[in-house]
Amino acid sequence: MPRRTPDRLPALTRMRRYVTGSFVALVAFMTVFYVAALTTEGAPAWLVVAVVAVSVAVAAHSVFWERGAPWWLATLSLASSAALWWAAHLAEQNLTLLLFFGVSVGLVTTTPPFTSWRWLAAAVGVAVAPLLVAGPGARPVVLPVSIAVVVVTMAAIYLVYRLNRYGFDLYLEIEAARETTAELAVVRERYRFSVDLHDIQGQALHVSRLQLQLADKTLDRDPAEARRHLREAEQLIVQTIAETRRLAYGQRTLTLAGELANSTELIRAASIDLVVDGAPPVGHPADDLFGHAVREATTNLLRHAQAEHVTIRLRDDTVVVENDGAGEAPRLLSGLARLGERFAEIGGSVTTSHHDGVFRLEARAASAGAGGLAGATRASFAPGPGVATGGRA
Repeated sequence: MPRRTPDRLPALTRMRRYVTGSFVALVAFMTVFYVAALTTEGAPAWLVVAVVAVSVAVAAHSVFWERGAPWWLATLSLASSAALWWAAHLAEQNLTLLLFFGVSVGLVTTTPPFTSWRWLAAAVGVAVAPLLVAGPGARPVVLPVSIAVVVVTMAAIYLVYRLNRYGFDLYLEIEAARETTAELAVVRERYRFSVDLHDIQGQALHVSRLQLQLADKTLDRDPAEARRHLREAEQLIVQTIAETRRLAYGQRTLTLAGELANSTELIRAASIDLVVDGAPPVGHPADDLFGHAVREATTNLLRHAQAEHVTIRLRDDTVVVENDGAGEAPRLLSGLARLGERFAEIGGSVTTSHHDGVFRLEARAASAGAGGLAGATRASFAPGPGVATGGRA
């Protein structure tokens, strides 16, 4: 099994490791710097050992920057770093050792439940306290400046950790949005697959039933005609199995020309007169949706209409299907609603009308010559006074 490299780790894991490594590296750098500086200055050995011990506690505390350290570790880090700062100041050693305490405070006060400003104010009070008990002769002059430096230092360290927390929270939101987008993509693909599968199976099953009914009616008076209907039903089932297999393996490409040829065969097999006016546009961006419109209309009229004449009109950006078999004002069906939604996504529309027994479905896409589908902004599914026959249940 190949070894998992850091580049293959999830982005969020890599981000956490980067931030944790940065904080630990910061403490390690401070440790090396102070050990070198104190040794050069001739500081007592106990102070050098104390710096190393405190740095270990603060570095361990830094590992828990995101979720908060165990109480004993946080307490150890705060208490030891505060004691180091007090000892350094009272012994008149390197006063920048305050940074260890500042890091501990920054870690604690940016992690719940200690994010209230009161905790930060208390920590600043602890940092300022040794300045008030020190006894150098120049204290009245130096004291205000020293306090200001300590307060600014503590505030600056706190701000660094707060900004890091804010940035990481934004990253978490982006990661959550990315996961949601991926889940929605899966849902959309499943929805598309289910619709295509329903198109294939629904149309084939209804036409096969029609062929079997015709075979049953003609079996006694014309066995040859009955066998012809049975063969056509068998061929349709074979084609449907092949279409389903291509759909399952992602090899199926739906086109207007292909669906027009298929619908022509099915409509004429049902002994319905068909007129095709125009030719499929070549290379239209909405070619597959036009194919879906023809398939939907064909399924509808075979299932619900008693049509004798069907007309399909093809224009550059429009497909119109009319049949004369809609005796009643039909109901709104989910198939047409879904088709309207898909056209709406590209700035098109699907409209239907019913008048004097004639049902008309018009699928219109945004004009490719007027800015293309990408420039379309308006789309709708607008059922007419009587919404079409058909659609999938």
